[in-house]
Amino acid sequence: MNVAIVQAHLEWENVPVNLKLFNKRIAAIEGANVIVLPEMFASGFTMKGKERVTPFYEAIYQCMQEWAREKDALIMGSTAYFEDEHYYNRLLAAFPDGKILHYDKKHLFTMGEEKEHFTAGNELLVFDYQGVRIAPFICYDLRFPVWSRNTGAYDLAVYVANWPEARRQPWQILLMARAIENQCYVVGVNRVGEDGVGLNYSGDSAVISPKGEVLAACEPFADEVKQVNIDLKALREFRRKFPVLEDRDEFTIED
Repeated sequence: MNVAIVQAHLEWENVPVNLKLFNKRIAAIEGANVIVLPEMFASGFTMKGKERVTPFYEAIYQCMQEWAREKDALIMGSTAYFEDEHYYNRLLAAFPDGKILHYDKKHLFTMGEEKEHFTAGNELLVFDYQGVRIAPFICYDLRFPVWSRNTGAYDLAVYVANWPEARRQPWQILLMARAIENQCYVVGVNRVGEDGVGLNYSGDSAVISPKGEVLAACEPFADEVKQVNIDLKALREFRRKFPVLEDRDEFTIED
């Protein structure tokens, strides 16, 4: 499976411009089976501006469907979503056949007042695409290993993010940790540039192997796409020879 990670500058709260820019970026991608975009890729990580973003939800939804169909690839990225009087930070997984699944961010970033503006999700999402079982997560979820805990259910964990430069080392370390402890491939896609509240983002987007090796990494602070193949057969062989997951503690998230 070929995975493309799209590390990008985002125009603050400007959905039409961001969609046009991502249309150009995605048009240039060839041969990818999965294309991953940053968290809130159409607006940046806006809290107070969510009301200006959510009216574009259908446009974002339709663009992701079109990109998936045109590229014959799974497209993933999150956006603000309004439903039943609640706002959610919702990751969309758009399939080439038009189907879209979603995951609502579980861990809301308290220090950024995300809890004051959004409602937390409470359901994990794991789905199969071309024989690879994928579990998507959003940004702050990365810090919580119990929520990401692999009970043998998935092969690839995807983290989309707006993770500030000031905490770039934890981002890099935690991506590796989640890959190693869960014996899975990990994709982390972060934005670059400055947002509308003065935070800077270095990107550091990467694809990590189950052994913690960096298979592909975007240049820090650069607007660029990287592509890499992940090997499901090699993953299964590694798990067979080194069955760490069989020795996991027997408790669940509900405990």
